[in-house]
Amino acid sequence: MIFKFNSNKYSFKPNLIPFIAFLCAFAILTSLSTWQFKRLNWKTKLISERIESFEKDPVPFKKIDSPEKNEFRKILIEGELLNQHEMYMPALSKRGNNGFHILVPLKTIDGKRIIYDTGWIPLKMKEPKQRVENIVSGTKLFQAVIRTSGRKGYFQPDNDLASNTWFFVEPESMSNFTNIELEDFYYLEAYENGPNGFPLGNQTRIYLRNNHLQYALTWMMIAMGLIGVFLFANIKKIK
Repeated sequence: MIFKFNSNKYSFKPNLIPFIAFLCAFAILTSLSTWQFKRLNWKTKLISERIESFEKDPVPFKKIDSPEKNEFRKILIEGELLNQHEMYMPALSKRGNNGFHILVPLKTIDGKRIIYDTGWIPLKMKEPKQRVENIVSGTKLFQAVIRTSGRKGYFQPDNDLASNTWFFVEPESMSNFTNIELEDFYYLEAYENGPNGFPLGNQTRIYLRNNHLQYALTWMMIAMGLIGVFLFANIKKIK
């Protein structure tokens, strides 16, 4: 193909194999960009659903028919913490400090046994004797957030029952560890602080990292750059 631009003649005659390679690469890049835009819409909707559920007023737990389908809903539940079965989950606080989440079985007044994340404590308070004044005893009305049982992340270590160290909530293993039959598909996170300020409640992570717009624009810009490189390599000035 020959064309004029600014009184000059140019030819555009790409070879077949480079042209096919360009089309394949361009299709891959635009597909990746499109996929990231779809992921952006999905993630934005998911975050909105989490926020909407979390911001509702708490309701009695007995009114929730399927807790595993009501994640991030705040509830009120009455029961007793079985503090002799503490489990420790290494975690950062919302402020980025090292510490642990203290998980214990919650025995409800209607006989359920539910994993209950009492909140976050700093490293120096791991041992119960260091926080005697922060342990709840007896039957109490708790305000908590429903969470679905965790899954092991790709780079996440396995739970270590020997050292009582847990990296994700795993009801089956926790049932074996405590010798208590715990609810399978959900657990609870404390919304309020414990006695005298610890453990720190309200550690629920509502917001998710959402960088899909950046990824989509990056793939799109690379695709546009590929067009420029292809044209520059195949347009020749006719002298």
